[in-house]
Amino acid sequence: MSQLPPDTSENPSIGSDPTALPLSARLVRGVRRSLGLDREKRWNTEYASGGWDWLRNLEELAHHCVLAGYVASLKPGGAVLDVGCGEGVFQEQLRGAAGAYLGVDFEAAIAKAQHKANADTRFVVGDMNEFTTTELFDVVVFNESIYYLHDTAAGLQRYERFLRPDGIVLISMHGKERNDEIWATVDARYTVLDAVTMQNARDVKWTTKALVPPGSTFVLSPQAP
Repeated sequence: MSQLPPDTSENPSIGSDPTALPLSARLVRGVRRSLGLDREKRWNTEYASGGWDWLRNLEELAHHCVLAGYVASLKPGGAVLDVGCGEGVFQEQLRGAAGAYLGVDFEAAIAKAQHKANADTRFVVGDMNEFTTTELFDVVVFNESIYYLHDTAAGLQRYERFLRPDGIVLISMHGKERNDEIWATVDARYTVLDAVTMQNARDVKWTTKALVPPGSTFVLSPQAP
C-alpha cells in the first residue's frame, strides 16, 4: 500500500494561494466541485483505479527522456519543480541528474509516488493553479501538464517567481493543433534554447522545449559551429 503524502501544513514554504486564480475562475471551480464535476475528483478516481498507468508505456518514453536530458545538460545537479507530476514517471527518468526534486499533483497521484520520497525527492499534494512556495528552483517542468493552467500566461509568470535568477523552464506538449495557441503564448514570452519534435511508432507526436524566461541570467555554454 502506498504511503500517504506528507503533511505540509507545518511547512510554511509550501502551500496554496487561493488568490492565484481570478474570482471568476474560483466561482466556476466552486460550482463544478459542488456538482462533482471538478477535475480533481475525476483525476483522483482515475489515478486510484489505474486509469493513468499507460503513462509508463514504452510509447510514452521519449518526451520524458528528452526533458531529463535537458536537466542533465543544462542544469546538472539542479533543483527541479515538476508541476503536475502524476506518480513521478518523469522523476524516474532523471536518474540522478537533479540534485533535488519536488513533484506537485493531486492526492491519488501523489499517494502512488510517495514511496519514492527521500531526502532529495519530495512529492506534495497541490493544485497547480494555486500551488505556491518560498523555495527556489533551477528548473520548472510542465510535462504534459501546461494545458491545465487556467490562464497560461499568468500561470507561467507566477511559476517564474519560483525560479532562481538563472533558472530555465521545460515544457512538453502533445502535438495536437489545439495546442498551437499555447505554444504561441509560450514563444511570445520565452527564449528557446532548444526544441525537439518527436513521433512514436503509433504516429503520436510531442514537442518539447527548453526555455529561458525574461530577465534570466542563464548563459548557454559555447556551442560548436
